[in-house]
This record gives sequence, C-alpha cells and structure tokens, in this order.
Amino acid sequence: MIGIALFHVLMVLLGLGIVSRVVPAERVGAMLGYLHNSIGISTPPSDQARTIALIWIGATIIVVDGCISLLVFLAKLVH
Repeated sequence: MIGIALFHVLMVLLGLGIVSRVVPAERVGAMLGYLHNSIGISTPPSDQARTIALIWIGATIIVVDGCISLLVFLAKLVH
C-alpha cells in the first residue's frame, strides 16, 4: 500500500515539476525522445513536449491504477 501511495506522490511531483518548469524543457524533450524512439513512434515537437509529457504521466497513472484494480477484483473473485 505504501508503494502505491509513493508511486502516486512521485508521479504528481514529476508532473508539478514539469508544469512549474523546474525540469528544463531540454530534459523533458530528451526523455520523450528516448521513450518515443524505444516504442517506435515519432517524437513530438519541442513546443509540445511538456504537454505530451503530462499526457504520458496521466496515462501511466491510469494504467497502473487499472492494473491494480483488476488484480484486486480477481483476487476477490478467487477468494
């Protein structure tokens, strides 16, 4: 339970760091470039890097929460 809460806190802090421009735009763009190249999609323009990074963070939170919810649901069905 602590791990789930820590994950959410870290992801929200990362998002706040991107929005408040504490994390430099070059670093955000570089990380998005690595991510997009590793999964084989085109990289976003540099002026949209912060927005796309926030979308990725939100999608990651939703996917992780969905997987945890599914795991809990299946565990309740089996028990």
